[in-house]
Amino acid sequence: MSSIIHRSEQRGRAEHGWLHARFSFSFAEYHNPQRMGFGALRVINNDIVEPDSGFGMHPHSDMEIVTLILRGSLQHTDSNGNNGVIRTNEVQYMSAGSGVYHSEKNPSMTDEVELFQIWIRPNSKGGEPLYGQLNLEELEKPNCWTLFVSPDARDGSIKIKQDAFIYSAKLDGKEELLLKEVKEGVGRLIIVVEGSILINEERLNKRDEMQIIEKDSKLITALQDSYILLFEVPMQT
Repeated sequence: MSSIIHRSEQRGRAEHGWLHARFSFSFAEYHNPQRMGFGALRVINNDIVEPDSGFGMHPHSDMEIVTLILRGSLQHTDSNGNNGVIRTNEVQYMSAGSGVYHSEKNPSMTDEVELFQIWIRPNSKGGEPLYGQLNLEELEKPNCWTLFVSPDARDGSIKIKQDAFIYSAKLDGKEELLLKEVKEGVGRLIIVVEGSILINEERLNKRDEMQIIEKDSKLITALQDSYILLFEVPMQT
């Protein structure tokens, strides 16, 4: 099968009062043996964190972690002395390397923060933990792909330790965008953050996702103003 669609309502979920989470792949108490990741891509979590709440200090190692803020703000603190606040349309990067402790908190006393947290398996273990931030508004142009994660920091993107790419695109209604051909061994995953699109006549609505194994190009058509994310990852890790 060259492509698989997972609808929004098929995603895993967790409700913890302060945290409202939806999972593309198995995570924490949600376990689905058919959904353990997609190549090097291990986690796509869509979290809503209530005001003055968050994740306390906890450890990670050997994982590339990217956080994209959809609305609100998130405060980061880690055991390497890094501190930072990321806001709407900003991205945070943490390479856990040989090991790091960190916390992520919603600093607002009144507003929720909504985010995507993405985990990608690195192509090498160990190394010094790294931290960085990126403002997507400085890179974005309407109706085209914006590269914000890559293995080589091209076009102002964040550099990670894996031959993987993450793009965003904000499309006006009825605009078209080409999903370019990729090399053998690379898989593509598209998730609709907002709006509704067609990919070669398959309709995807808000928070639906499509996994594409074949390498051929495809045409994306926005049915309304839409916001999408595209992941290109090696399928063998």
